[in-house]
Amino acid sequence: MDEKRDKTRTHLLTLTNRTQLTIEGVQHVENFDDDVIMLSTDMGILTIKGHNLRIHQLDLDSGSFVAEGDIDSLVYSRKKPGKSDGTWARLWR
Repeated sequence: MDEKRDKTRTHLLTLTNRTQLTIEGVQHVENFDDDVIMLSTDMGILTIKGHNLRIHQLDLDSGSFVAEGDIDSLVYSRKKPGKSDGTWARLWR
């Protein structure tokens, strides 16, 4: 993904009634099933936990994502290591 585009794109998350989640700034879907969706976003890895989760809409060109279901939690993990972090730097964290 173009780094210049990442810096200008806004990361926006909207949760409506804990049943519909809309996100702007999604890079790609890491993993998903009925209980967990893992997304790579402009702000790091986002893990969505709940029940009966469904991806309703996904447009990676614009970075938009919509999921529906019973959403219990949203947790961000650290951003993926950048190009400046080498193998040794990741090992010593």
